Amino acid sequence: MEASEGSEDSPDRASHTSARTHYDATSTGVTGPAIQARVPPYKRPDHFTKKAKAQGYAARSVFKLEELDQRFKLTRRGGKAVDLGCFPGSWSRYLLERGMSVVGVDLQAPALTGGTWIARSAMEVEAVELGRDIDLFVSDMAPNTSGDRFTDHARQIRLAERALLLALATLRPGGAFVVKVFDGEDAPAYTRSVESRFAQVKRVKPEATRDRSVEFFLVGVGFRPE
Repeated sequence: MEASEGSEDSPDRASHTSARTHYDATSTGVTGPAIQARVPPYKRPDHFTKKAKAQGYAARSVFKLEELDQRFKLTRRGGKAVDLGCFPGSWSRYLLERGMSVVGVDLQAPALTGGTWIARSAMEVEAVELGRDIDLFVSDMAPNTSGDRFTDHARQIRLAERALLLALATLRPGGAFVVKVFDGEDAPAYTRSVESRFAQVKRVKPEATRDRSVEFFLVGVGFRPE
């Protein structure tokens, strides 16, 4: 997704490159004796995965956004939203169902009608392409994970910084911002940068986040333009 939806849940939202889209993919080749394949824990269907499938959503990550919306009252009918890392479309679909217009950005456009899709990296998209006076700006972007926690954290913070830059350029006064962050040494400084521009900022780990995940979300409400 830019990642695509939900990197820690890569099966859920395509990762940036997209689980939403994950960037900086790293591939490794391994040779050796054949071993019995084991299903990683994050690929095993759980309650939220089954619930998403039953409701027709492409990814379980929709329930993260739903929880945040219920807690912070983020969506409103007739409002405008931007969704970074929109593939495969669960967050965008949720926003559309809540009556918002949606501009989504990812390396691959979701198979949804009703929104405007920009099939490019969020690192290349300019603010003018996203519109003005945005009510809600969301980013679930995550990098393709390398297995090195420090490297993955640094890559993800870069995506979060890009999301904040675009949000600051497009949000209306009083607008809201939701961004995925991988916990690590740069997370506190990034959090402070968000806090400096919003009246209230909360760090949240939604119930649908897998226990093993290092991700959390920052929710900023009451955008304050300079």
